[in-house]
Amino acid sequence: LEVQLAAMRQKALDALPGSGWSPLEMGQGLPPERADVVIVGGGVIGWSIAYWIKRKERGRGGVKVVVVEKDPTYSQSSTVLSAGGIRQQFSLPENIHLSMASAQFMKNINEHLHVLNEDPVDLQFNHSGYLFLANEEVAHIMEENYKTQRSFGAHVSLLSATQLKEKFPWINTDGVALASY
Repeated sequence: LEVQLAAMRQKALDALPGSGWSPLEMGQGLPPERADVVIVGGGVIGWSIAYWIKRKERGRGGVKVVVVEKDPTYSQSSTVLSAGGIRQQFSLPENIHLSMASAQFMKNINEHLHVLNEDPVDLQFNHSGYLFLANEEVAHIMEENYKTQRSFGAHVSLLSATQLKEKFPWINTDGVALASY
């Protein structure tokens, strides 16, 4: 039995690199025995789900949420290794609002979320913007979308081909009538 337990313990440790937690040993890092919601994966999506469940609960402590993440340092998690982006250049108000809220949440992630007994997480959120280009044929659509985006508070700019070349000298502006940045 001891050999089997040792093998199971090693298998658990191999599955949880960077963590001293083992499901077969009692210790401070042991998760609670019961939870209403268990979220596997503590990246930005897992954290967001946990955050909003807790934020929307009626009474404090009413819903017990546990987030399980095999990489408590987040050094190898998809969130910090991702090259994904959040843009605000949509035509529908709902998408604009969701994107703006997501960007604000990500910028201030440590005000809302944290890992118990760990340093603040650095998501390496790089707020640099998206660039969309339009030719003469579709420039009017970009202008309409721009008006919608600005009316809902999105921080976007329209650039002429000349302004685009000044801001990004390496871009070939041949055929570009308008840019949204």
